[in-house]
Amino acid sequence: MILVTGATGNVGSAVLAELADKPVHVRAFVRDPARLTVRAPNIEVVQGDFASEVDVRRALDGVDVAFLASNFSPSMVDLQSRFITLAKITHVRRLVHLSGVGANMQICCARALRWLGQLEATAADSGMTVTNLRATFFMQNLLQFASTIKQQGVIAGPFRSGRWTFVDARDVGAVGAVALLNEQHDGRTYVVTGNEALNYQEVAERLGNTLGKPIRYLDITANEARGRLQATGSSPVMVEATLELWDACASNLINVAPTAVVQEMTGRAPRSLEDFVSDYRSRFA
Repeated sequence: MILVTGATGNVGSAVLAELADKPVHVRAFVRDPARLTVRAPNIEVVQGDFASEVDVRRALDGVDVAFLASNFSPSMVDLQSRFITLAKITHVRRLVHLSGVGANMQICCARALRWLGQLEATAADSGMTVTNLRATFFMQNLLQFASTIKQQGVIAGPFRSGRWTFVDARDVGAVGAVALLNEQHDGRTYVVTGNEALNYQEVAERLGNTLGKPIRYLDITANEARGRLQATGSSPVMVEATLELWDACASNLINVAPTAVVQEMTGRAPRSLEDFVSDYRSRFA
């Protein structure tokens, strides 16, 4: 049996979509089943809280391989570490772990990358066979600029001229599904990217061309960006973690060139920025 955690998230829901109607038994572990967007006869839904040992044990019962993902937050290390421990206890053999590019528990300047590096190390020490998916920046994160794009035709951020290798979360989910189904990917670490690296000026222009309206990139200071993030209701820790991660990329610390992982593992090319914008047009326009 395959367990998918984070099943209502961008990547987890994509994993489920890829596994739907395949000849495998899948269990989706969710806090709120009403938010689950993928349903199929081979998908069992188990409601529970990641923070509850009882719920996690129930979700893991009879599971052979698990996809591990959770909300990006300061608690993710504790929650996922506990999950890894319980997965080992309940005899899960294989783990496919959603990590991120630049994951490194020793890195000094970005706590989010330390969190991911610590989780990779915890999984590696568990004795289970682990596949790490080091995804680059999700195109879905561009949705945080949807309101200013709609109202002002602007993307504002402290991104300078750095080039970002974006990836559609649905492509990461497709890679995750392949890794869950095929043991030949066990023990591997994959950098999962889209097909090109773009700076935010290019992102703005390409969004504008696809949406048929002028969109420009406005470079702002980190402190201005801090105020905008605070206005969204983000916690102080997550505001600083986000700014650190943005700076790591803007400073060219964790930038990577596009890889062929999506094409090689799924047999199809990764989605382009235009594909993504077209699919999410109603959110932007």
